[in-house]
Amino acid sequence: MNTFTSYLEKLGSNFLVSAMVPSLALVIASIMVFDPSLNVPTAFEELQDTYQLVGLGLLVFIFTVIIGFTLTALNTFILKMFEGYVIPPPVRFLYNKSRNIHLQKARNLMRHRNILKSKIRELEEHAGNNPGREAELEDLRDKYYRVAADYDLIYPEDLADVMPSRFGNTLKAAENYPGERYGFDSIHIWPRLVHVIPTEYKLSIDTVRNELSFLVNMSILSVTFSFLCLLAIFYSMGAISGAGTDPAVFFEFSGKTLKYLAAAALGFISCGFFYNASIFSVGSFGLMIRSSFDLFRLDLLKKLGMERPKDSIEEFETWQKLNELIVLGSHSLTFKKLDYREKE
Repeated sequence: MNTFTSYLEKLGSNFLVSAMVPSLALVIASIMVFDPSLNVPTAFEELQDTYQLVGLGLLVFIFTVIIGFTLTALNTFILKMFEGYVIPPPVRFLYNKSRNIHLQKARNLMRHRNILKSKIRELEEHAGNNPGREAELEDLRDKYYRVAADYDLIYPEDLADVMPSRFGNTLKAAENYPGERYGFDSIHIWPRLVHVIPTEYKLSIDTVRNELSFLVNMSILSVTFSFLCLLAIFYSMGAISGAGTDPAVFFEFSGKTLKYLAAAALGFISCGFFYNASIFSVGSFGLMIRSSFDLFRLDLLKKLGMERPKDSIEEFETWQKLNELIVLGSHSLTFKKLDYREKE
């Protein structure tokens, strides 16, 4: 019962932070911008009209909860869209162009890294005891480590895995990290690893994930608000007649249009702000995922009954065989037997 209660409390806090707050922001912004149709000020001018205030509060609550639950249900879909796996047909060409740009950036960074590595190898062969060569070699090593570390954080090693967004490339690099370091597929191992991660560390991961979901939801709702404002402009065009002949009507229409245009611009600016903020957040989330594999992978091996590897080479081979067993099973063409730990 305590476990179930703590789960509900955790779900509630996650829901409030990542979904309800952005939903409430959208509802309040919509009320402020589309006020003429809702006539909100009268609810505060006539405070004796309790039913009107209650009705307004109930309306805000209902819309906030509906939008919040929708965001929670679509969280994975929205994240996949930000990564670049889900591409809406109207902007497919933009995604393709963006992927080509990131692919070229990845190639350039990889080329720079490989050139520095070649120079280092060449200098190591001819440096000898020359102090000048040694200083140059140390400088090149520092540059190489910075470039290699930057590439590792923002792009996957396999250029075929490059995504059309910086958001997606950061997550893809973190996703490929265990395969390059330890020899296993993170997608298949993560659902198993999560059961050996200590509760305190899980809370840290959840905190970063909630921050990321909040920023992503604020970004998607900001652009949604902007499109609602643009639709309101077209609606005003059809609702107001005589704007071309009557100056009074024209000025009224212009005032409404400017208000909606300003609100739409603010929405797009907010979308860009929250998206850029999510880039930093997804970097922190990726580091948490990487460190989870670093810290707890051997605990998972113990949980699975595997013998503890003697060194990193043996560990890599063990994970490769275990990965083959989990992913392919009897369909594997290269699987070799695994040695299980003696019963304790």
